[in-house]
Amino acid sequence: MNKLPASDILEFNPNQINEVRQLFNYGDVTKLEQDLDNFENWIEKQNHFLVRRFDRNYLERLLMASKGSVEIAKKRLDKLCSFRRALPEYLTNFDVRHEFAATMKWSYSCIMPKPTPDNYRVLVTQVHDPDALDIIDFTQYYRFNISLMDYMFNHDYNAGYEVIFDTRNFTLGVVSKLNPLAMKKAATIFLEAIGLRLKCLHVISGSKLFDVVLTIIKQALTEKLVNRIIVHDNIESIHKYISPDLLPADYGGKGRSIKDLCESTLKEMCSEEHIERLKASERAMTSESHRITLKFDEEYLGMPGSFKTLNVD
Repeated sequence: MNKLPASDILEFNPNQINEVRQLFNYGDVTKLEQDLDNFENWIEKQNHFLVRRFDRNYLERLLMASKGSVEIAKKRLDKLCSFRRALPEYLTNFDVRHEFAATMKWSYSCIMPKPTPDNYRVLVTQVHDPDALDIIDFTQYYRFNISLMDYMFNHDYNAGYEVIFDTRNFTLGVVSKLNPLAMKKAATIFLEAIGLRLKCLHVISGSKLFDVVLTIIKQALTEKLVNRIIVHDNIESIHKYISPDLLPADYGGKGRSIKDLCESTLKEMCSEEHIERLKASERAMTSESHRITLKFDEEYLGMPGSFKTLNVD
């Protein structure tokens, strides 16, 4: 890959591809090509994969999200294909042009157009209408962001993400919709399968139920990632970590409003190209009867595949 595809919602730093490659020890393109060849050869030998050919540019990005480790990239791809079988409510049957209209009536999620100087992307997400309790559905919210990550893996080339999670509008009604078990499943998909590399999770407080929300978030993450949570009592606090040049106007930034950015994001995700790619990716599942290694869920997740137990203090 020498050039990034055009995108109406993304801008890029000069020399972004090479800088990200160098960050993960791929200054030598020959080594990168060899690792991709090994990755593809491994995929072709996986009898339990229903799809054994993947876009090489996608595999390259997955390798970057795995910090240049072919072994980690293998495990992530295996998990993603397996989760499409085990958790279809999150990863299959997308109807982008229709199902996310209701989601945007109560929440916004968008990638900021400009990357940080070190080639990370900023994702901002918020609940903007806490009174829309009849349509608040966090599974649909997770599906929106999964579709967005699919778009990013095919259009961007980044070092990872800084996520701003705004909890100021989390009321008792919103929190009652926030199932800890569902959040744990979603976090596992994003972080361990899709390959969202999290640099920092900036959580904006302000809700009377913030401590409850923060507890749920922490229980969905590993200890390593919990240590990457930064709690902010106000918007200005975020500017110490992320330049206002990169933030939406709602967050004291110089960009467009998060509403406008999210509408542009959904429009881009409704393109024929993105929809067809999503449909194709849904076919990349596993047939567990053909898997050589047994007990996949226990080995990869450290928990039963049914996800039936989760304790919340």
